[in-house]
Amino acid sequence: MASASDSITDSEIETDLLASAYEAKDSAITAGKHYVVDYEATRLSTIMVLFTWKGTVFYSGILWVEQILVLGVYVATAVIVRECGFEDKAAEKDAAGLADKMATLAAFLLGFYTSLTVSRWWRLRTDGIGNIWSATSQLNLFLSQFVTQDKQLLQAVRRYARASLAIIFMKRRFGAQNLPQKLELLVKEGILYEDEVEQLRRYNNNLAESIWTWIAHIVADLDKKGKIKGEVMLNFLMERVNLGRGGAALIGAQMGTPIPLPYIHLMGVLVKIHNAVLGVTLGFILGSSWEDSRFTCWLLSIKAFFIPLLYNAILLVNAALADPFDGEVNDFPYKKYEAGIEGDGASYVEAGEHVPAWLKKSI
Repeated sequence: MASASDSITDSEIETDLLASAYEAKDSAITAGKHYVVDYEATRLSTIMVLFTWKGTVFYSGILWVEQILVLGVYVATAVIVRECGFEDKAAEKDAAGLADKMATLAAFLLGFYTSLTVSRWWRLRTDGIGNIWSATSQLNLFLSQFVTQDKQLLQAVRRYARASLAIIFMKRRFGAQNLPQKLELLVKEGILYEDEVEQLRRYNNNLAESIWTWIAHIVADLDKKGKIKGEVMLNFLMERVNLGRGGAALIGAQMGTPIPLPYIHLMGVLVKIHNAVLGVTLGFILGSSWEDSRFTCWLLSIKAFFIPLLYNAILLVNAALADPFDGEVNDFPYKKYEAGIEGDGASYVEAGEHVPAWLKKSI
């Protein structure tokens, strides 16, 4: 046993944490070939967050196009006011008050919108993908220990579950109309056999959920052969099958029922009008106070840049979270999840083949 002096102290942990938080490296984001798979929360809580670019909303070209439009309104208003000599303190005050009121309303609605979108995203991951994953692992664990050691059969359970997940991603990325042609990818990735894909093409209906019927058929066939001992075990296994099917069903239902259009439209209109009013208001103030104070000019420019930037960024973040299956950089990493389902399921089977010697003797 290691002595107390060999153990890591709290101060050493804090030192390592401090060093990693401010480490000068490319990014706090861990990315796969096309997707973000992890990130360093501590580093993103420090000043180093300003040097993190990859995988963030600020990498979006749409954001900067929107930002250029707002800054264009700001600069154009300032130039017009300065050249024409407009100066109306009352109108300036009213416009600033309107912008502040709209900012308050937009902040409230954006906060609710973000909370709703993140909750939906998390539900897709835990109750959707998580249930498919959990059901597959449990079926491999209990089938291998209580029913059969047939590796081909156990692998089939994992393959069909992986196919269910893959079909969800393929449907979102390629469209339902192109799905039958894209099913060939399941053969290329070693998930399904050619004849299995052909069977899916023949009926081509609700494939992500209905493929769980094949897993239910495996369990039912084992029961008919007398390998499942008792109704309790049969019911338990079928509940696990339904758990996985339910995960696929939840994803289908959630993706088929987006957040109501009137709310999303109102959010977009509110943010764009707010940004336009802010650009005009700050541009008016800039144009009328150009000769008064350079500090005021810089302060107005900073405000005109950052406030619309953040509002537009929040809109784009929510838009990205609305569909985490369509292949964008911050979507769910399909390859990671597909490999995880296969690896976790196989690990339970392998663990049953490598039990400690004393367990073998006791059995």
